[in-house]
Amino acid sequence: MRLDDLPVVAEMMHRALEPFYGGDHRAHARRIVETAANGAEDAKGHFSAAQVMYVAEQDGQVVGILNFVAKYQGTLKISPLIVREEFRKNGISRLLYQQLVTYAREHHIRQIYCTVSAKNTSALEYFLAQGFVRAGIASSHYRPDMDEVMLYKITGHGELSAEERTISVLPLIDADEDAVRRMIIEHLAPNFGGVDDRWVDALFAGYRRRDTLDPNEKYKLIWVAKEGNAVLGVAAATPKKGEPIKLMPLVAKDAQAFAALVAELPGLARAYGHKLYTHIMPTSVEVETLQRHGWSVEAMMPDAYLPGVVTQQWGLVLKGTNMRMMRVKRQYFDAILAGTKPLEVRVGYGNIRGIKSGDQIRLECGRDTGVVEVVDVRVYPTFAAMLAKEQAGHIVPDNPANALSVLQGIYPPEKEALGVHVLQLKVIERPRGK
Repeated sequence: MRLDDLPVVAEMMHRALEPFYGGDHRAHARRIVETAANGAEDAKGHFSAAQVMYVAEQDGQVVGILNFVAKYQGTLKISPLIVREEFRKNGISRLLYQQLVTYAREHHIRQIYCTVSAKNTSALEYFLAQGFVRAGIASSHYRPDMDEVMLYKITGHGELSAEERTISVLPLIDADEDAVRRMIIEHLAPNFGGVDDRWVDALFAGYRRRDTLDPNEKYKLIWVAKEGNAVLGVAAATPKKGEPIKLMPLVAKDAQAFAALVAELPGLARAYGHKLYTHIMPTSVEVETLQRHGWSVEAMMPDAYLPGVVTQQWGLVLKGTNMRMMRVKRQYFDAILAGTKPLEVRVGYGNIRGIKSGDQIRLECGRDTGVVEVVDVRVYPTFAAMLAKEQAGHIVPDNPANALSVLQGIYPPEKEALGVHVLQLKVIERPRGK
């Protein structure tokens, strides 16, 4: 950005922002251009460590602008990113956005955020396509007649990208009840009055009534997140009259187990109602996980379960378009989306047995997602029988010679006995922001 760019930048900002925001956009342009041209130090911003601005030029004329403010908290705000309408769809926004990504990486920025008018659908779609997450809606924010969508993107790896593990979400079995009891009391009791052994006994009793499918019986559905035989998380669902489904508890020992539950629960619970809701006091990572999967805060309830404690109600409407989720380790996720691993192998858990040709699945690895279509499903009794028919290099592309031992290392014999399902995949959508 140079000072002599001001006239054209001021006009671009006025034209792009006037339909959605109040205020003097030309004056705003003058302030940020002068700041950027004079060393990027924003003396008027309370939290501003630096204000950086770029222009994109084509054939000598300015066709796009990007302004962002780095904060002392290690965050970065985009304000604004604009490409002239007649030059859109030419990759200009990608080039500008890459400047921001490079800056964020070099300056160890942990989060990028922005706000977009709810009526500016093209900008909203653009940021969502870069992997931004909806934080919420600010009503009548920059103009009385306009709502503003608040968006953010975590740039650091954090807990969700720690060492990846194989976590399965499965129905509760008798052998897991003691571990589930301990987890519920340890994680739920401190903030929810009345959660004790009696409460857990009632929960398990409701689970034994699950075959009634009668809401008046207060039957329960319980799923556990497991790594091998270790119980890492638990979710209990109570379908109610009118078909909302209350999840309580929804707890996990770590971020990855919580993410596994949140990803799998919509598919597991859809047959029992039209909406999920939970009462919870989530950590910051759990909040991001919920929002990334489409959940939103519905209520803040002070003293609801314990004096001095504010409980949050989060909800998710189970629309017919809710897509099945499948979590995949990084090496396999990248290979599937690159087209070098067209076959995904799973054992016959209930949610896997329901997959059929034509289904679309959103793959998830940490914060990255991509969409695949199931071209075909083939079922075999054992891994050995499957490998006799399928190409090992299409399943374990980095180690085809040891495919059998790799698969048996993931699934012990009792899981293999459920049946081996081969999903032949076609890539529909590559990871957002990639």
